Amino acid sequence: MTMYGKRAALELSVSTIVVIVLGVTMLIIGMVLVRNIMCGALGLTGDINSKVQSEITRLFGASEGEVACLGSGSDPIQITPGSPHTIYCGINARVPTTYKIELKEITETPSGITPAKIRAEWVKTAGDTVRVSPGDRSPQKVIRLDVPSDASEGLLVLKVEISKQVENQETFSTPTTQSLDFEIKRAGLVRASVC
Repeated sequence: MTMYGKRAALELSVSTIVVIVLGVTMLIIGMVLVRNIMCGALGLTGDINSKVQSEITRLFGASEGEVACLGSGSDPIQITPGSPHTIYCGINARVPTTYKIELKEITETPSGITPAKIRAEWVKTAGDTVRVSPGDRSPQKVIRLDVPSDASEGLLVLKVEISKQVENQETFSTPTTQSLDFEIKRAGLVRASVC
């Protein structure tokens, strides 16, 4: 009888060791997976920033202006509902200057949504005043939109006014306007689950 008791104890300890080894292996695999996902997300953020910079550079080449904002090109910029979006502007200052960029009007909206509702609920930041030095090509975060997940698809057109401070004075110059085009469009099911 003592022989059977020792055999059962030995089988119990072997199965316990196997379970512990499997558990540690799964923990290590899970940690590697989480690390890869986090590193991929950080790389994606860098890619987005570089794409924003290249888009603004492309807009400068097309417009040859002093200020170029995303959405001012020929194609509308796609916005996915359910997440916050930042509208960047690039400024090509020849001397250190302060610029004021602000949302003045919402000229076109997706069906069923009024401009007043967009301004009250979607627009979190309606403009900014930034000081730019010559050679500073970093994109400036000017307008922030928080598009709700139940927003209808369609074209959103924003009109912004851009003015710069008159040299050695507190006043700003006569503003120029830019029309920024955005297309609200949902991501596909596979893209929404992966991204």
